[in-house]
Amino acid sequence: MELLVKEWQERPLPAVTRRDLTIDLQGSLATAIIGMRRSGKTWRLFQEMERLAGEGVNPAHMLYFNFDDERLGGDGAGVDLLDDLLETFFRLNPPARKEGAWLFFDEIQEIPGWARFARRIIDTEKVKLYLSGSSSRMLSTEIATEFRGRSLAFELLPFSFREFLRYRQVPEKPAIRDRSLYEQAFTEYLTVGGFPEVLSQQDPFVRTGLLQSYLDVVVLRDVLERHGLSNARGVRELAHTLVSHNGNLVSVKRLTDQLTARDIPIGKEMTGQICGHLEDAFLVFFVPIYTQSLQKMRVNPQKVYASDPGLALAVQPASTVNLGQRFEQAVYLELRRRFPLLRRGGISYYLTRDRREVDFILGDPARQLPAALFQVCVSLKDAQTREREIKALQMAMEELELKKALILTLYERDEIQTDAGLIEVRPAWEWFLEEGV
Repeated sequence: MELLVKEWQERPLPAVTRRDLTIDLQGSLATAIIGMRRSGKTWRLFQEMERLAGEGVNPAHMLYFNFDDERLGGDGAGVDLLDDLLETFFRLNPPARKEGAWLFFDEIQEIPGWARFARRIIDTEKVKLYLSGSSSRMLSTEIATEFRGRSLAFELLPFSFREFLRYRQVPEKPAIRDRSLYEQAFTEYLTVGGFPEVLSQQDPFVRTGLLQSYLDVVVLRDVLERHGLSNARGVRELAHTLVSHNGNLVSVKRLTDQLTARDIPIGKEMTGQICGHLEDAFLVFFVPIYTQSLQKMRVNPQKVYASDPGLALAVQPASTVNLGQRFEQAVYLELRRRFPLLRRGGISYYLTRDRREVDFILGDPARQLPAALFQVCVSLKDAQTREREIKALQMAMEELELKKALILTLYERDEIQTDAGLIEVRPAWEWFLEEGV
């Protein structure tokens, strides 16, 4: 243990691409960063350590430890390991116990009983605790149970478009003459995605293989092993089906029927459970219909979005393009980043009374508080497409009594005045570099 502690303390902090997720909390609160594996949680912890060092915190008072390290001995690791780790750190750095320590525990959910340990050291030691993990349910549930309001979880997705530009060292405040540069960059973002390690690879075949391996790791580590499931083929097929259906409507019954047709016997209840596990591991997200009725929300299909545009493309058949779906997916993920505290259903899709679909509505359906409408369309140049998209928004605006709506396209800009109100058409790259809605 002493060797592992020294190894991390003697290693210089690597240069990081700054993430926009703010996680600084005051007082004795535990901070948890949650998100899919390989999305950059470790590097966000390094960013926080760099910030603290810049503010004058002694690096010797900071401990980073990755509990996904195979040298820890696998399934035998438990709370005793955590106690040993902390005592070893304080033995090597005695002033940290008296003056205060900053503890950064990566993939903490790998250690059974971690939550009670974490609460105990917050209660008994002078520490500031930062956690990370790739399971929303295990972290949020255990934190809520053990910390009783003394913690907060922050979701970290792969790079946003703004962070993608930062990684590529492209200015985030474009000049008007550089419009084509940002249009091209946004199209690349929809193709490559935002997983940091993937962006470092130049070979598209290597990138695709890496993204496919991410899905396999989630299936193995975060679903099969974590939840003790044995139907490896069924879980993997369902994961691939959901990611390949990116941007489309799905239902538990339809998914079950598809698996059964492939000679994978699985019940609806198990299909639903696996879907929950895959969402818990941040591989996919499910978006419900906008309705006050819980029954209608349950029986209507949900839209499914993968956690990254590059991942969606990597899993789909080679002949598939689906730029429109990945465009829509990127908008959903950006809304999720900008409004992390919305309750489930705070971002949903809307069906008008005559069954016209609006891609996203922002707001709380339970309180009848619609806030904003979004339509996502690669181009409005086709007359039928333009009429369809505008009519759906106009009907929704009338039904919800909203006076404005937004259509995001790849390149176009316009203002369309309707009887219901103003519909603004904007190029997506520009919207992605702004804040708010």
